[in-house]
Amino acid sequence: MPSLSREELFQLIERRLDEPSAAAAVDAEVWERCGVERAIFVSDLSGFTRLTRKHGILHFLAVFRRSSRLAMPLLAARGGRCVKREADNLIYSFERVSDAIAAAREVVEGTRALDAQLTEDERVYPCIGIGFGRVIELTDDVFGDEVNVAFKLGEDVAGKREILVSQSAYDQLLREGSALEAEERTVSLGGVPSRYYLLRA
Repeated sequence: MPSLSREELFQLIERRLDEPSAAAAVDAEVWERCGVERAIFVSDLSGFTRLTRKHGILHFLAVFRRSSRLAMPLLAARGGRCVKREADNLIYSFERVSDAIAAAREVVEGTRALDAQLTEDERVYPCIGIGFGRVIELTDDVFGDEVNVAFKLGEDVAGKREILVSQSAYDQLLREGSALEAEERTVSLGGVPSRYYLLRA
């Protein structure tokens, strides 16, 4: 389990700034205490601007709450740890990419199952990005390149109920012995061409 909070991490970063000679020791301590390889799951909800302007923020928050009530037990059941909830994002860490993908599929199917009971403006449309890599996992946050990649895939690239998997996560899935039927695509992330994979339902 993570042993540092976000605030405790930044206290160490302050020391790193104030004592440049201690930078290597601080870095080693942080990575020793919090450095792990993890699959990072990030979900965003489609429709914030449209629904908020049409129905108001409380309506959209109700949609987000419906999404969370459905998704969080499914993610936990697959071994996911809730790192944080931020705006309409859910951010989870998993030890295995295959578990993150299985949970993502269950979330998408769960939202589809609700459609018949809801109007279009009440429906839940998650947009999901999954990355994998060495990260700094805290009690209340997570940092790392693949966190950023998963966030951008989920927040900026994925469409309604799409699950996008980074190249690193795809490669790790193969190492885990699982296959993935997916469409390879490329997107610019921060000006860097990046391959990712759109899962086929």
